[in-house]
Amino acid sequence: MAEEVSITKAYIGNTCIVSALGVGASQTYAAMLEGRSGLQFVNMPNVCETSLPIQKIADEYRHENLSRLESLMHKCVADIVEKTGIDVRSQRNVIVFATTKGNIADLTTEMPENGSRIYLYNMAMRVSQSLDFQTKPIVISNACISGVSAVIAAQRMIECGKYDNVVVVGGDEVTDFTTSGFLAFKSVSQNPCRPYDASRDGLSLGEAVAAILLTNNKMLSQGYHIAGGAMTNDANHISGPSRTGEPLAEAIRTSMAEAGAEISDVAFVNAHGTATLYNDEMESKAISLAGLSEKPINSLKPYFGHTLGASGVIEMVIGIEELRHHTLLGTLGYQSLGTPMPLNVSAQNRPVEGTCFVKTASGFGGCNASVVVMADEVDHAKNESVTDEVCTRKCHVKNGVISVDGSDVFSSHSADFSQFVREAYHAVESDAKYSIKFSKMSDLCRLGYVAMHHLLKGISYEPYDVAIVMANRSSSLEADLKHWRIFNEGEASPGAFVYTLPNIVLGEVAIRFGIKGETIFFVDNQVDTANEYAKMLLSKYPKTVVAWIEKSGDDYVFDATLYMKKQ
Repeated sequence: MAEEVSITKAYIGNTCIVSALGVGASQTYAAMLEGRSGLQFVNMPNVCETSLPIQKIADEYRHENLSRLESLMHKCVADIVEKTGIDVRSQRNVIVFATTKGNIADLTTEMPENGSRIYLYNMAMRVSQSLDFQTKPIVISNACISGVSAVIAAQRMIECGKYDNVVVVGGDEVTDFTTSGFLAFKSVSQNPCRPYDASRDGLSLGEAVAAILLTNNKMLSQGYHIAGGAMTNDANHISGPSRTGEPLAEAIRTSMAEAGAEISDVAFVNAHGTATLYNDEMESKAISLAGLSEKPINSLKPYFGHTLGASGVIEMVIGIEELRHHTLLGTLGYQSLGTPMPLNVSAQNRPVEGTCFVKTASGFGGCNASVVVMADEVDHAKNESVTDEVCTRKCHVKNGVISVDGSDVFSSHSADFSQFVREAYHAVESDAKYSIKFSKMSDLCRLGYVAMHHLLKGISYEPYDVAIVMANRSSSLEADLKHWRIFNEGEASPGAFVYTLPNIVLGEVAIRFGIKGETIFFVDNQVDTANEYAKMLLSKYPKTVVAWIEKSGDDYVFDATLYMKKQ
């Protein structure tokens, strides 16, 4: 039976930033107001003959027994805990980690042991335990929208009453691993990036760590809350954005509708703004379709570089400072517009007025996200319809057998994964145009691809009706090793590098099955967090898939449930 439930607000409490521009939001924002950038030319001789404009953090925050990245995350979360006094031992408080590659600097060309900190979940546990948090940490690895995805997930966990306080911390380092991959895509500029400019020629990389507290306690609020959030998928290409911008526009429209925000309420848009040709082009189309092209817009990448998993968090924190001070930072390096649709961009700091701002992000795997940050004095109470009238379909894949709702639908006599997955593919895919594409996929993607054929067989849906939540423990470790071995043997391959993001399996599935709803990837030691999150999505999507997908050598498993609201 459906019922209306009141939703608790996800207030924004204290924040913290560690970057080359300083520590803390106030210090960092003040430096940015002066037009300072953290980008400096850095030599990375293993990957590039010339120096590159990169933001690097000084090695002065090391915590005993923690890696460099873990130490930075520890510092940010500890700062918030100290200032707010939240009880780290309470089961009502948790840390959500947003990262793309975590401790990838530790990777060798050999498969690491299970206890290695190269595993993202182990990294999160080490940081949580060092801070004495008692709840199991949550890890989201959703390409370049990881930070915004984590904030949206935390918002929903607060609103549904799962937690009282959620600290979202985002972080990634600049390493030979990631830099070689972006260079292979020829997407890195030799000069500081210039988002939306006619002369832009690629992104700049950066490293940073940022954290933000979301809480149901208005007494801890800094005057703002997460009023709306949405994610979509382009269902277009795993490494190239939509050519129309419609899926990102849909995420913006949905987040604004959830927030109850009108276009007139929006003070500005802080966009992803990587300064790559196609990303900036797509964003101009999406912002235009969402009706926001006349609103002031900026990109903060010229200050920090692209900080990957941290970008959504650090840019949201600075966005709050911009809204608080009614001053939008200029987009450094911008001179003349170079996008097909008009954007209100300026290199100069500008006064802005409004009660909210929109933060967007896009990434590999076709993922998009949008968040609306709103002043607390705007009282927009929202209700959501929830229902327990749900039917399910289950799919299980292991040891050469695929079963649906307990009945075997495919079996292979081969114990070899490659043989099994080829046989499984030819059993479900008659369209020859996918064969070459399938052969180039990572094994994780091939497993998800064939399994989803069986899970979704005969199910009707509209593109934005379906959300997919996936989780595993090893992230994309097999693909990581492949990319690293190729790099060490000669030159990095873009075709190998793109699969080093675990959410690419979501992108491949979205493309094949025309799914444009939310796609998100958790890294965990079991599926329980992902399953709870998937059930939260049933108030927003008629159909939600949650899947545990793991692949390591010839050991593999796909265990999924499709939740469907009864009409």
